[in-house]
Amino acid sequence: MLKVYRECFHICLLSKDRIVSPKRAKDLLNEIAEKQSYFVCHKASMNGQEIVCKTFFDKLGHRSQMIRIAERLNAVQFVEQNNTEKLKSYASMNRIEKSIENGIGN
Repeated sequence: MLKVYRECFHICLLSKDRIVSPKRAKDLLNEIAEKQSYFVCHKASMNGQEIVCKTFFDKLGHRSQMIRIAERLNAVQFVEQNNTEKLKSYASMNRIEKSIENGIGN
C-alpha cells in the first residue's frame, strides 16, 4: 500500500516556505524524476515512516511511474498527519541568520 498524506503541509518541498534551499529542492525533484519515484514527506521521515507528500502527489504524481502503478492497482491509502514538532522554513531560517549577522556587525 502506498500511503499519501490526506492534507498538504505548509512547509512542503513544493511550497515557497520549504525547509530546504531552492537549489536543493530542484536537485531532489530531479533525482525523483530520474528514479520515477516519489517524495516522502519530511514529517513522515522524521517519524521513520514512508508517506508520500500530498502536494507532490497532487502536482507531480502523474509523472511518477511508481505512483501511477499504485493508482492502477488501487493501492493508494490516504492517511492523516500526526502532530510533530514544527520546523522552520528555509526562508525564515535565512532571515534569522541574516538578523544575527547584522546584529553582530553593529
